[in-house]
Amino acid sequence: MSNNKVLSVNNLTISFRTDRGFVRAVRGVSFDLYKGETLCIVGESGSGKSVTSKAIMGILSANAIIDDGSIIYEGEDLTRVSEEEFHRIRGKKIGMIFQDPLSSLNPIMKVGKQITEAMLINKSHLKRLYSDLIAKELIAYKNEISECEVENEEIRNIAEGKISKLKSEIAELKEKRTASTDEAVLKDTIATKKAEIKKILANEKLDISDNKFSHKIHIQEYKRLLDAKKVIAKKETHAYKLKLYKEYLERRAVLKEKLSEVMSEEEKDKLEKAIVKNREEYISSIRVTKREAKEAALNVMKEVGIPEPERRFKQYPFEFSGGMRQRIVIAIALTANPDILICDEPTTALDVTIQAQILELINKLKRERELSCIFITHDLGVVANMADRVAVMYAGKIVEYGNVNEIFYDPRHPYTWALLSSIPDIDSKERLEAIPGTPPNMIYPPVGDAFALRSKYALGIDFKEEPKMFEITPTHFAATWLLDSRAPIAEMPKIVSTRIKNSLKKAGVTYEQISK
Repeated sequence: MSNNKVLSVNNLTISFRTDRGFVRAVRGVSFDLYKGETLCIVGESGSGKSVTSKAIMGILSANAIIDDGSIIYEGEDLTRVSEEEFHRIRGKKIGMIFQDPLSSLNPIMKVGKQITEAMLINKSHLKRLYSDLIAKELIAYKNEISECEVENEEIRNIAEGKISKLKSEIAELKEKRTASTDEAVLKDTIATKKAEIKKILANEKLDISDNKFSHKIHIQEYKRLLDAKKVIAKKETHAYKLKLYKEYLERRAVLKEKLSEVMSEEEKDKLEKAIVKNREEYISSIRVTKREAKEAALNVMKEVGIPEPERRFKQYPFEFSGGMRQRIVIAIALTANPDILICDEPTTALDVTIQAQILELINKLKRERELSCIFITHDLGVVANMADRVAVMYAGKIVEYGNVNEIFYDPRHPYTWALLSSIPDIDSKERLEAIPGTPPNMIYPPVGDAFALRSKYALGIDFKEEPKMFEITPTHFAATWLLDSRAPIAEMPKIVSTRIKNSLKKAGVTYEQISK
């Protein structure tokens, strides 16, 4: 694994606005992703795994609010960039494989067209050259506008929170009214709170106006720089187009001159083919042709293990099995040759044997293309075959974080123990342990350790105070009060300790040896 950090998520906090209140889906998540590694994020449904990945891709739903934190990629904070900048990144630099291939594919479009679609939409090399030339100025301009909008949204959210609290207080006062209530005092109190609401709304309007004004000068300056760069970029793109055309004409003239001089039919045939090829190469230098897109699609279909790609290219998704459909989705993600591949439970809808094939394929592609992967799953059995490092999530937080050997051979958080206890194993004789209860309602996040209500290892402090992230080794951390020096010694479940012993015995090694 490289020390080259390609993605850094810091204190990411995401909520969803609903009719019942704010759902605190992700709460202070932080992790790094390195070049060529696979980071597995594990947890039950609703733990915040997919929300985190969608935030990285910039595809959160409209009611999502990024309350805090940053996602740093290539020096940019993806939580604050414009949609135009995300269009440059999404798919091309960060690709994603979703868990249900059937819903990811268009059922009435042939798979070949779906694979080549992105290549043909962005087919013009000249347009891409122009876009690349103005990218820096365009991104700066759009990001400044986006920054202004983000700050305005933050002002609105703060105001909305204050107003919501005041409205709740007014409703509570009215509910608690009794015969002995002093109506005059109640009326004055409610009037005061309503006046506060009006004042908050007025301040909100003023703050947004001030914020827009403070950004206006920067936006105008960035717009001026962008307009100037567009003029230069158009000239450079036009000059490049003329250069390509001139080179094409020169090559054609040479070939035609040779053609007029040769006598043999064989030589004539070769030169005529060279003239045709010269034209094809010129067209290819201007844009991606349908033939080139098809060739690229057939190559990537072969790469992901689809047999008879020429025939399969013309088929519809319903003509493929579940495993083959998932291979098509992987092929689509790979056409742009991304740096990072996010796999959101890509084997959930597949049977066990097909799961193994898809996991093996993703590992193979990762090695060959030097991809960095974020693999999201609820199945720790999958993690063992995929991960370099593992982040265990529960109730929107990472509760344990370490390399794959540390998580499997030296787990420390009760939730990690519970996940390991629930995996079927042919060697263990102990009965599988189910995790009691259900995940908490994240509209009202629990005080303290969110897993405490479901854990038999919970201490009194778990219900009062949230545990910090304790360092076990420089690469292994867990958020549990059991690691505090004052906590009583807690033994991991027998089923987990037995499995660890059996696994090490089979391998003929000690934990100290594999942890080196």
